[in-house]
Parts: sequence; structure tokens; C-alpha cells
Amino acid sequence: MTDIVPELPRPLGDYTLIRLLELRGNTALYEATQSHVDRAVVLEVLRPGAGHTEEVAFLAQARLRVASSELPHVAHVYESLRAEGMWFLTQGLPQGSSLAALAAAGQPLSVPHICRVIAAAAEMYTPCYQAELSAMPLAPSSMFIEPDGEVHFLSPLIEGTENDPASQMSALAQALWPLVPQEKEPGLGRAVTLLQWLTDGYEGKLLDWSTLGDTAQSILEQLRSEAPAEPTQNSISNILSDKRQLRKIRKATARWGAYIGGAAAVIIGMSCLGTLYGMADPVKMPAENETSFLCRDGNSYEQVSRQPVSVSDYQKFLQEFNAMSESEREKLLANAPLQAGNPTPGNWETQLEEPEKPVTGVSYWQAELYARVAGGQLPTAGQVQAVLSAGATPCELEWTRTVETSPLPGVYNGSAVLLIDAQAHPFPIESRNWQSAGCGFRIALPYK
Repeated sequence: MTDIVPELPRPLGDYTLIRLLELRGNTALYEATQSHVDRAVVLEVLRPGAGHTEEVAFLAQARLRVASSELPHVAHVYESLRAEGMWFLTQGLPQGSSLAALAAAGQPLSVPHICRVIAAAAEMYTPCYQAELSAMPLAPSSMFIEPDGEVHFLSPLIEGTENDPASQMSALAQALWPLVPQEKEPGLGRAVTLLQWLTDGYEGKLLDWSTLGDTAQSILEQLRSEAPAEPTQNSISNILSDKRQLRKIRKATARWGAYIGGAAAVIIGMSCLGTLYGMADPVKMPAENETSFLCRDGNSYEQVSRQPVSVSDYQKFLQEFNAMSESEREKLLANAPLQAGNPTPGNWETQLEEPEKPVTGVSYWQAELYARVAGGQLPTAGQVQAVLSAGATPCELEWTRTVETSPLPGVYNGSAVLLIDAQAHPFPIESRNWQSAGCGFRIALPYK
């Protein structure tokens, strides 16, 4: 369809059309100003020459649009008028910038702003769906967001349009994908997963709007709880000023003198920063059963154990390992260093006195061998963060399979294996052979 009013600006009754916002079937949306009133508005104009049936339908939609002003976040709808042979509907121009304008300017949204848009859409669409009202999918030009995160919509209600949540959700996701930040920031992985749910559903099942909205709000709450009490500077001197974290590192390095140099620097930096660099962004999934959580790993899913591996569990593994033939051990130890040939944890005899406690004092390789025998692998850093945030039993430190390269450019330029501490913060380690009296692990099994 061509533009209804190709030459702008153009007077139309008491209004002056300024620019085209969007084409919709038989109508077009224009930004306009109102004469004698200092007010910016949006006019939806029915194409000239529309038949009587279309005019009747447009007026019926106009009445429904007026009612839509009662929906959360929807701009106020003023009136429907006729001027110069054209019917049009007037509604307030929302504050802020439209998603279409932001995308055209190459301005991404922050993760909190993406979540606020999704939460607001859920608040608007939920009553539509519950009342069996028809609602068209929102276009990027119909969604506006202010710098403080306030979200507004142009009226989406269209009489005679099928109420199709799948199309609505997919359209919202498609409007947001171009605005996803290219640089890592806290919560980005969770926001991207939420957009994937909007696009494809979760495991092929359509989630309802209220669930999606609650998830977006949950991410916002997690981000607020993860935010530092004071603004964090990118200055290394500020990072190193956290005395509590320095004491923690000094205690660890005093106990394990071999852990020095660059590895110590990266531990200090990253343990102070938490997830500031977006290194280990968790994707939280519903619980699968009483013993594990279902967590995403790329395009697949894994069951991550709720409880860390216990001393008694590890004792059974040692018994199985000692009973293996030489060929079985060679296969198990493939790609592992010689040190992994001794899977006994530190302080093992003392640990046997409390068999139900989490096993500790294990290196990465010892944890990895256990996971191989169990038919799984170590979870990712994000998965461990996710299960801890959902109430799983923590260890002081937990091994993961996540490896980061150059986690602090200019401070440490090597690779680091991420452990996760009891507060769900990343704790990078240079050597997989490192052992700590408080270091345990849990495992991730394929989801079938």
C-alpha cells in the first residue's frame, strides 16, 4: 500500500500531519500537531475512497480503541473525526522514542529496558487475552520507551482480528532483536533467552503472557540485587580497594602458594567485579524434579543436580575407578594430565567422617573424571549461578566447565576456568590442578 498522504506536512481538519509512522492494511499512522492546542498526537487515517463496509468497520474499531485507553501503558485515544473526505482516529503521542526510531539510529536498548518492554507488553496483552479481545501484534513504530524505562504503546486493538498470542509474542521479539546490545552486560544471557521464548516458545509449548511478564520482572529484580552498592569504576585501583575480597584472596594464596602472579590478579579483579563483564550470565529454568534443575546449554538442555556431589557419592566413584581395568582407565583419562590419575581429594580421610557433606578439596580434573563416569559433564558457570539462585545447596567454591580468555584485558591475558562461589559470583582460576579445601562440584546430565 502506498502512503495515503504522500506530501507532508499536510493540514487535516484541526491537525497538521508531520510524518508517516506506519502503514497498516487500509490505514496509515501519522505524527501530527493539533491547532490551538499545544499537543502532539498520532492520527490513524483511513485511505480515501474506502467503501461503506470499511468505513463502518473503522468506526467500530475507533470505539474499541477508545476503550483500549483503559489498558496498561496504552496511549489515550481522543476521538474519531472526518475531514476532507477522510476518517481518522486521534490518540496521544507517547513520550520517549519508538523502537523503530531507536533501531534506525542504531541505538540498542539496555537489558533492563528490554525486560521492561516485555513486562509492559505482558501487562497490556494479558487482560486482552483474558477478556477475549482481539489485539494485533505491536509494530516497532507503535512501541515507545522513555530514558527512565517507562513504556507506552499506541492502541493495538483491531476488531475482527484473531487473538493470536503466538503472533503477538513473535512480533514483539522481532521488534526487540535489532535492539539487543552487542556488548556483554549483566543479564544479557537471560534477556536473550526470554526473547527466544517469545519467538519460539519454551520447548515447543507456548507460554502465557503472565509467565513471560513475571520472568521479565524476575530478571529486573535479579539485576537490582546483583548491582553493586556503589558505582563500580573500571579503574584497577578501585577494584583492588575491596579489602574484604583482598583478605579472601590472601587467605587462599597463603594456603596454596603455587597459585601466584597473573592468576592472583584475575581472581582479585573478577571476584570484586562479579558479573560486571557479563562473563557467566545464568539462564534460569523450571525445576525438572526433586534432584535436578533443567538448564539451557545453547540449543539443548541439561539436568543440573540440586545437591553438590557428596563424600559418599565420591567414595563410590573411587571404588569404581579402582576396580577399572587398565584399558578402561586409559579411555577415561584421555585428554587429562598425569595428575588426574590420582583422583583422591585432599584431606580425604577426614572427609569420610561426614559422608553426607559435599566432597571438597578436588581439582578440576578430579571433578571432570567423576562427571565422565556418571555419564555427564561439569555444568557451565551460568548453570551453577542459575541453580544457586533457585535455592540449590552451595559449596564454598564449585568447578564449572566455562573457560574465559582475557577476562581482564591489561591485567591478565591468559585463559581462566571459572569457579562459582557460594554467593554465585565468578572466581577465575588459572590452573585446573588447583585444589582448595572448600572446592566441590555438581554435575550436568543430558536431558532426555
